[in-house]
Amino acid sequence: MNTLDLLLQMDLSKLKKPTRDVEIKRLSASAGNPVIFTLEALTPDKMNEIQEMCLDYEAEKMNLSELQLMTIVEGIKSPNFKSKELMDKFGVYTPKDLVKKLLLPGEIVNLYNLVGEISGFDENVVEEIKN
Repeated sequence: MNTLDLLLQMDLSKLKKPTRDVEIKRLSASAGNPVIFTLEALTPDKMNEIQEMCLDYEAEKMNLSELQLMTIVEGIKSPNFKSKELMDKFGVYTPKDLVKKLLLPGEIVNLYNLVGEISGFDENVVEEIKN
């Protein structure tokens, strides 16, 4: 069976965005219970939207820290960093400020990388077929 036939026969209900649960150990230690974040792959449209928001047109470069923060805000489904209740609890006004208040720089980079991995930015997602 060729690839076109395989794709045409796919059950679209089984084509789901990958998710991953990760524990933030430092927050778990402070909370006294596991603090689990649920990450979800970004769609190409959402990734493009984030990249456009983070592009510094004057400098003609990407604002990497903005890119990391927005990827986390959009790629982490639980907890919802857009939650007004959560932002109020931590005394911040934006989801990005909440990320910066809750997480250390290394945690931000690690979560950004993990969202990227499940969104397809991983070395092992495509494999060359050798004849």
